[in-house]
Amino acid sequence: MRRLVNLPEVRQAELRLHYPWLRAVAWNEGDLPSHVNGLAVSVFDRWLTRDEANDLLENVPSEEQVIRTARHAKFCALLIAGTPVLSFAFRRRAHDRTIFREFTSSEVLYKYCTPNGGTTLKHRHFQVVLPELGCAFFESWDDTHHFYFNSRASIDIIRKWAGQCGLYLLDHG
Repeated sequence: MRRLVNLPEVRQAELRLHYPWLRAVAWNEGDLPSHVNGLAVSVFDRWLTRDEANDLLENVPSEEQVIRTARHAKFCALLIAGTPVLSFAFRRRAHDRTIFREFTSSEVLYKYCTPNGGTTLKHRHFQVVLPELGCAFFESWDDTHHFYFNSRASIDIIRKWAGQCGLYLLDHG
């Protein structure tokens, strides 16, 4: 059974126009366009210094990692329940064509959009777009996940979900 299906071509074209910067973010290709904003959802209440990162991200006790993972999993569950979520991939030899896909079941979506769930689709981390919120959402390795968007209009709902899960919002500023 297929886990993903491509969206109709008309919808693909609309989404490509809305997310022309998606590859630059996904592949960390340098500076983002000035109109693209970033926001992080983290278990930490501030950006960590190098020393703090060494202390808080290396040799994390398993009990603490379970708590961190549970917070992010709860956040992802709220996100999935609150807005449509689409996967994306880059195609052609130069990987310059974005293809947007929808999940065939909520079970597949939930497995993918949980900490370390990217491996269900052979990705290192999950990466999705949230068209109704106008943003892209990327898992990261350091208990901090990232949103990128053209408009900050969706921050209030993201802040609400983060607060319900014991997570913090950090501006990429």
